[in-house]
Amino acid sequence: MTSKLFPSKGYDVRPHQVLRTLFPDAIVGDGDNQATSNKLWAALKTSENVIGNSTSLTRARDFMEDWDINFVVPGVSDKNHYFDWYTDNSTAYVFRSSFPLTLVGGPQAGSSLLRNQNLLAMGDDNSLWLDADGTLSYYNYPTGTLDFDSKKTTFTNGPTGWAGTTVRSQLNKLIGYEEGQLYFLEGANTPQVFNFDLGYVRTDKFAFDGDLAGKSLADVIDGKVANATYLGWDLGPVVARVTAVPETGTIATFGLGLLGLAWVRRRRAAQA
Repeated sequence: MTSKLFPSKGYDVRPHQVLRTLFPDAIVGDGDNQATSNKLWAALKTSENVIGNSTSLTRARDFMEDWDINFVVPGVSDKNHYFDWYTDNSTAYVFRSSFPLTLVGGPQAGSSLLRNQNLLAMGDDNSLWLDADGTLSYYNYPTGTLDFDSKKTTFTNGPTGWAGTTVRSQLNKLIGYEEGQLYFLEGANTPQVFNFDLGYVRTDKFAFDGDLAGKSLADVIDGKVANATYLGWDLGPVVARVTAVPETGTIATFGLGLLGLAWVRRRRAAQA
């Protein structure tokens, strides 16, 4: 049994400074206060300029690439911006010459990392893709080159009901990808974990501590828990703790004041 909280204290996190330029409506009349931060997070959560934020094929979107959220600013051709989800008011960026937005080689050659239905999730220095033949492929981020091209269209082992099922049929359970492992949610709190080539790894049981104690992972992911928003997968689910703000302008789908990786208690129920 392990517990993890990162950072060690939850606190208000202002997203990347460049977002004030990308979403000017979010700062009108607010200055640099909590309402501004809330609305910037709201805009980021739904923006097509975030890498990995465009698919509707999965149970949940996972645009967490290791610790990072990666995004671009239209009209800026030489930089991709990023920030660690727990870092306040970041200014970080990388040069696009090393982090191209168009993939090279393999089944996704020529595909864009932006606004792409087949980009299923972001992982540690990689992006996860659904290919036309129903298999999965993985592309490196930064280089945009093929890292691994799976030839499997079906799962061959795993918990009851998984063997023989297709990748496509299970995507509606996919909630995350990180460190070469795929996380599929069954029921309220049971992630089924497979490796990058569909081999069964284990079954996890999750329970939240802290202010999410007693809430299910499924309800948090599905947006059924007030003031909690799922952003993706890192060491576990990254959950934004949100606060309501008055709706003004066009940016107010939700507010976000406190961001942190909620206490997650994982019990390994089965080990392959």
